[in-house]
Amino acid sequence: MHFLKIQLEKTKGIKIPYKIFEGEKAGPTFVISGGMHGDELNGIALVKKLIDYCTRHKIEKTLHGKLIILPILNPTGFEKKRRTVQYDKKDLNRSFNRKEKSPSNIIANALVKEIYSQADYAIDCHDSGHRNVLIPHARIHDSQRTTCKRCTRNMAQAFGSKIIIEREGKAGMIAVEMERKFNLPVLTIETGGALKLFDNFVNKGLDGIINILRFYGMLPGEVKIPNKQYFLKYRFGIKAPATGIMKFIKKLGQRVHLGDKIGELYIPMRNRTIDLISPMCGLLFSIQYGESVAKDEIVYSVLEDRKCHVKRRHTTSMFEEVENIVM
Repeated sequence: MHFLKIQLEKTKGIKIPYKIFEGEKAGPTFVISGGMHGDELNGIALVKKLIDYCTRHKIEKTLHGKLIILPILNPTGFEKKRRTVQYDKKDLNRSFNRKEKSPSNIIANALVKEIYSQADYAIDCHDSGHRNVLIPHARIHDSQRTTCKRCTRNMAQAFGSKIIIEREGKAGMIAVEMERKFNLPVLTIETGGALKLFDNFVNKGLDGIINILRFYGMLPGEVKIPNKQYFLKYRFGIKAPATGIMKFIKKLGQRVHLGDKIGELYIPMRNRTIDLISPMCGLLFSIQYGESVAKDEIVYSVLEDRKCHVKRRHTTSMFEEVENIVM
């Protein structure tokens, strides 16, 4: 294991670990990372599983090119189970390509200089953090230039998830800033969450990354892509009507219709249990993993199927919403 040592004023600095697998034959360089946010365990576990796979299969013998794999980009956040860098409480994934000299910006700029400047492609592995659980999917940014967008679309399709979310990126995001700086395509992978490991999701993520490497000719083997994949732009979040204890009946990723019972909410202040009813047809995209929920907290989200038979009721629009999905 190698370490990127970064000096920070008034601190002991940090060390970011990384592993290099260099193939015997020429090819592109992929940077694959996890732990951008310290409370996203499934991204870290996915990268760890990739390192184990590469080691077990002695991948250098068949690899065309180089893999630079970083299991944890934000060690201080991971130590405290927090999303942010603990030296300044800032989001590392809003700190790239910035001129400020805060610890988060210094860490991000060091990663760019020492690691990402070498890359032809990159994959950044996430999950939903403290509370929610997401079905595995890939994300691309519609603000990217056509050439890079095409690259991330290809990567996302090769990842093999049925759902690919296309969203507008924000300044300081690694995917946005590496495209601006190097025209480097960075694919974001999201899977699981709630500070709990979901082994089946992690395994799907590993299969997807291996499939991407095969797609770019870095590894031998057949590239497997689903017959149908859906590019989405929007989703809808449903809020808890009161503080209470949540029990889901529908499963994450399950198809739902308007009027379906998603679960139950027990409201202890009223000693009353109410049904939570889906206000639309679509796919159950995320759920609140903790049983205790606060009033107006989003407890689940649905990717809407607008071609279903019934028009949806009023919901809260989140930063993503379904567009032209057929299920």
